[in-house]
Amino acid sequence: MNNTKPSTRSGGKPTIKHVAAEAGVGVGTVSRVLNEEQGVSSAMRERVLRVAKDLGYARSSVGRSLKTGMTGNVGVAIMSRHAPVILNPFYAVVIGGIEEVLEEHDRHLLLSSLRRKGHLLDLAKEGRVDALLVVGCDIDSTDLELLKGTGRPVVLVDHSHPGLPSVTVDHVAAGRLAAEHLMERGCRRPAFVSENLENPNFRMRLEGFKAVLDEHGVKLSATGIAAGGDSWEGGYHAMNRVLASGVTPDGVFAANDPAALSAMRALNEAGLKVPQDVKIVGCDDIHLASQSQPPLTTLAIEKRRLGQLGAELAIELLAGEAVGAGAATNGAEGERMAGAIEGGRAEVRTETIVLTPTLTVRAST
Repeated sequence: MNNTKPSTRSGGKPTIKHVAAEAGVGVGTVSRVLNEEQGVSSAMRERVLRVAKDLGYARSSVGRSLKTGMTGNVGVAIMSRHAPVILNPFYAVVIGGIEEVLEEHDRHLLLSSLRRKGHLLDLAKEGRVDALLVVGCDIDSTDLELLKGTGRPVVLVDHSHPGLPSVTVDHVAAGRLAAEHLMERGCRRPAFVSENLENPNFRMRLEGFKAVLDEHGVKLSATGIAAGGDSWEGGYHAMNRVLASGVTPDGVFAANDPAALSAMRALNEAGLKVPQDVKIVGCDDIHLASQSQPPLTTLAIEKRRLGQLGAELAIELLAGEAVGAGAATNGAEGERMAGAIEGGRAEVRTETIVLTPTLTVRAST
């Protein structure tokens, strides 16, 4: 009888048989441990996992998929206009937060840039991912509604939709904070500049901004609201449109930091000094906000936490875990509602976590 253990000294990759031999257990036991099945003691589980790690054993994603029906992949879908994501100062940090959590749970991030109608549904249905995180607020609501019927756990990040779990931001509060700060600074001729006015998050920021102005009896004229296009120059063009209308504002709220930074350039070219002549507030607190001249006052959003919470929801959905009410971070108010779970999948489940922005005051105001 040959009791020789399989050897990996020849340079080949270790297999499940090598792990079993080294741990002194059967292949079936190793398989149950690696697939997180029941019927194995804690001590045995720890021993097998330690041996697998020492040998450098890595499970085949194809084999695991055939065995469990799971790929180990979590999809992250984002509209192509934000691509390449690595250059987007907001979403690059959000996706970094997602990746951190997925790595902790031995899951792989599969990033997909949505370039055509139906691409999102194809991604959810074709079986390459176990769960899907949809990042951004510019996804068609019809597609989001159809996602409910795919049988795939779906989480929205930086957006919300009835019937789908989500992690988002209190954008109305962001607008309110911006207006209150400008009012405190003595501004009475406000303006709002943006890349576009269709973005639902931007619209909510404008809504909160206008609400506080109304409370102070300050009018935001139609000519004081402008959009300049979806690019880094959007705020620049929007600010020039406001100035060309004959309006010279003394306080500007920009829908995001890139719009604020390029709006400052337009003000400078017009001979207006920030903050002496015009005070300006951005939103998001991207890394460039503190590096501008002058440094930008902005509404800080926990971008990394936004991604982390979204990934945690996806992991919980995959595990079939029910989540209690009242999750919150950084003073944020969270609302969680869990519905029926069947077979580790979310059948009917709505869960919304809302992060609250905070004002970061710098020299632009």
